[in-house]
Amino acid sequence: MQAERNSAKKRMQKRSGYDIVASEAERGRAADNGGMTEIDYPGLMDLRVDYAFKLMFSSGGAHRLICLLNAIFENKKIPRVVTGLTIENPILDRASLKDKLSVLDLRVRLDDGTSASVEMHLYDLMNHKFKTLRSWARIFGEDLKAGEDYARQNPVICISLINGPITNSKGRAVRKIHSLFKVMERDSHEVLMDAMELHYINMRAFVRHCREKGKPETGYDRFTRWMMLITHKMLRDGEALKSISGDDEIGEAMRALTRLSSNKIKRQAYQRRLDELRSYNSVVREIAEKDAVIADKDAAIADKDAAIADKDAIIAQLKAQLGDN
Repeated sequence: MQAERNSAKKRMQKRSGYDIVASEAERGRAADNGGMTEIDYPGLMDLRVDYAFKLMFSSGGAHRLICLLNAIFENKKIPRVVTGLTIENPILDRASLKDKLSVLDLRVRLDDGTSASVEMHLYDLMNHKFKTLRSWARIFGEDLKAGEDYARQNPVICISLINGPITNSKGRAVRKIHSLFKVMERDSHEVLMDAMELHYINMRAFVRHCREKGKPETGYDRFTRWMMLITHKMLRDGEALKSISGDDEIGEAMRALTRLSSNKIKRQAYQRRLDELRSYNSVVREIAEKDAVIADKDAAIADKDAAIADKDAIIAQLKAQLGDN
């Protein structure tokens, strides 16, 4: 009887098109010797696509998000351990999926009351730091209730996984893999308050570092293991991915990603989102290339104007000398 109920349950799950999240006892390991899901590395969804990222870490993937957040905090030696959280926007909105300019971020409330925004971002990096600041300000303002003491305001953390560097105030690229910004005094670097915490994780810099340094003798740390999974389509190193699959957190995440990737409904939605992002990025690159050509022409014109000005100055000087004679 129990076997029949289980069989019926599986058929119903298959018809509905949704995946069932493993129970606490099942996470990180197969239910029995034959329960291990075979991982199709080339067929996995690209977690750099915001749809796939949110699908992986929202709703039934909250425990994965806890692990990822703790890995990020550990990487910056922040004494914060997340043991629970609430995802405030777990639903994948259909309207947002159709809008290629929208960002499918994750808004979460940590167990200590801290608000956090986790965002996968592949394009328009030049303006991204301003968007992050705006997002932080909006969340910070929404969290403060009328009549509440400002000092009791919970911190707000914004985490951006980006496909390249952001720029500093001088327009120079920040090449670090993981940058953390806070409000602090300029000379002493004394932190004004812990209300703001902005993390930027440069996925391109991470992949470049992995390719240059290879596997460390001490093995991969927790942050590196999670970033290897997230950037696996850029790394293109199946052996490296297999080497971290024995980790409980990563192994469970890989099996979940395999199930999600083999779900036809979710796969179709993922492919549509991927095509839209590629189309948008293509337009952005084309505009950037045209802007670069225009900038080069403007620079060439400016150089010619400067050369003409120099010649005019020399001519004026010669005329003055002839006039004196």
